[in-house]
Amino acid sequence: MKLGNGNHVMYGLNIHSAEHLDEILAAIKNYALRVKAKVCPDKDFGLGLRLSQKAAHELLMRLEEFRTFLYDNKLYVVTINGFPFGPFHGTRIKENVYLPDWSSEMRVEYTINLAKILADILPEGEIGTISTVPFHYGKKEKASAASNLLKFVIFLKELEEKTGRHIILCLEPEPDCYLDLLGSAIEFFEKIFKTEDSARRYLGVCLDCCHVVVEFESPLFWLEKLMQFGILVAKIQISSAIRAVAPGDPQRIFMPFTDTEYLHQVRILSKEGILRFKDLPDALSQAFQGEWRVHFHVPLLWSGYGISSTTDLIEDNFFRQIMIMGKRHIEIETYSYMVLPGVKLPIIDSIASELDWLKGKFDTIKIK
Repeated sequence: MKLGNGNHVMYGLNIHSAEHLDEILAAIKNYALRVKAKVCPDKDFGLGLRLSQKAAHELLMRLEEFRTFLYDNKLYVVTINGFPFGPFHGTRIKENVYLPDWSSEMRVEYTINLAKILADILPEGEIGTISTVPFHYGKKEKASAASNLLKFVIFLKELEEKTGRHIILCLEPEPDCYLDLLGSAIEFFEKIFKTEDSARRYLGVCLDCCHVVVEFESPLFWLEKLMQFGILVAKIQISSAIRAVAPGDPQRIFMPFTDTEYLHQVRILSKEGILRFKDLPDALSQAFQGEWRVHFHVPLLWSGYGISSTTDLIEDNFFRQIMIMGKRHIEIETYSYMVLPGVKLPIIDSIASELDWLKGKFDTIKIK
């Protein structure tokens, strides 16, 4: 949906299991169009498109068909989720979600295909964004990762010169990755910008609120500091983790949230400081006391099992700053909905309620 000051709101299609183009088209017909009918039946509706490597290859061969499909259904695309390369549902993903990372030519080729697709389907006059892995998993820099990233920046520069389409690659910081905390992101981009000044126009951050608050950091502070250092925040994911302050029995409370598909990094604010765990089972094996925050994407208005979401930790001024900045792609991301335990709303109703809530946040903001 189009908001004021050139901003766009959409939901991430990675909530649906769809690895091939025909499956994506089916998901749009069966889910996205029904969500559209609830939240903006008479207006154009933006898609938070997610394409696997296979789907991207297929779409390159069927671009005219896809453009027609979008036009006929009053849909548009300004952003692509280029984070997961392969299957993202129904199998063990865990740390493999980061592979291939930016040290691999496969990641470069895949993201080039995404940029070609986006340049073709992007509405006239709009900026495009592609979110991607945070360089790689782990803190030790991998050889060739930086050079591959800069190679892609040069590709985006040449693509704009050729097509007039300005596309920004947005690295998405995440716990335990090369880019995780705010300091690591600032240091990384300053180093990249010194190497290639044009990267300032084509490289930025996808700020995922869930990832930020899991690390006990502030989305608003991230946004302000990245702006201060001249780092683009072109894509923002409004997402929520799970949280419990001083849970009496962490195993009882959090065990239902363990699954074999996704990595659920944990941070615990204890008397000794912030404790860090790679995955939820690792944290549960020790059951420390303190405030628990778990990387498990839940609906923005969700609560259950004696715990809450982190939605209320996203500051009102964060939304205001986004509105003032303008021309940002704001995506709801609740991809782990299908493994969420307990009773939940039907998926279409859940997505629609999140979009209505988010739109309501922005509708109350008045800017001069």
